[in-house]
Amino acid sequence: MKKSAGYLPALLLCCALPVLAIDWTASNVQLLYGGDFEFGEPKRTTVTVEHAHGWQYGTNFFFVDVMPRNDVGTEVYAEVYTYLSWNKVTGLNLTLGPIKDISLALGLNISNLPAQDHFKAYMFGLSFDLANSLFDYLQFDVTVYKADDVSSRYGLQFTPVWSLPFSMGCVDFKFRGFTDFRTGNTNTSGNFNILAQPQLLVDIGNLTGWKKDTIYIGTEYSHWYNKYGVKGVDERAIQAMIIGFF
Repeated sequence: MKKSAGYLPALLLCCALPVLAIDWTASNVQLLYGGDFEFGEPKRTTVTVEHAHGWQYGTNFFFVDVMPRNDVGTEVYAEVYTYLSWNKVTGLNLTLGPIKDISLALGLNISNLPAQDHFKAYMFGLSFDLANSLFDYLQFDVTVYKADDVSSRYGLQFTPVWSLPFSMGCVDFKFRGFTDFRTGNTNTSGNFNILAQPQLLVDIGNLTGWKKDTIYIGTEYSHWYNKYGVKGVDERAIQAMIIGFF
C-alpha cells in the first residue's frame, strides 16, 4: 500500500474525534440500479451509504459507493469532507446577503481502482452556507483540487449541493443532488468536465401512512461531460433508486 492511501483512515479519524460534541446527525442508505455508463459495464447496481453530522466547530460528511462489477470486481469509491465553520469557531453570526456562514473545507476522494494505482484526490478551500427556508440544505464549495495522477498541477472544483423538499397535493418530494465543475488541471487529459447527479424522490413512507421523511423511491440522473476529463465522452445514465433516511 502506498503511503498516501493511509490518508483515508486518518481523515475518517478526524471526523470521529468530535463525537462527544455532536449537535445533529443525518444518515441514509441508497440502492440504485441503472445503465448507460461509459467505461466498463453499462448497467450497474450501487449501494451508497451517506452520513453527515454537526459538531462544536463545524460539520463532517462522507459517502461510500459499493458497485459489484463483472469486469473489474467490486468497485469502492468514497468521498470524505470536514468543514470548520466561521460562525461556530468565532461565536459570531455571519450574514453577507444570502451567505449565512463560511467554512474552511478539506476533502479526500479515493477509490480502489485502478487496481495498480488507486485513485486519490485532495481538496481544500471554502464552503458557503446558503441556508434558507426553502431548502433542507444549500451550499456552494470552491476548492483547489489535486489528483495523485496529475503531477505538479492544481485545478479548481466548484460544487453546488442542495436538497429541496416540495409537495404536489398529498405527495411529498425531494429534489436533491450536486454538480461538480472541474477545470482541466484536475485530470491527466487536461479537459474541463462536469459531473451532475440530481435525484428526484417520492416520500412513500408518508404516502403509505407509515412515517414521513424516511423511505423514498425515485430516480437519479448522472450526466458526466468529458468523463474523467476524456474529451467527447459524455455519460448519461439513469438509475432507479430507493433510499432510507435515519
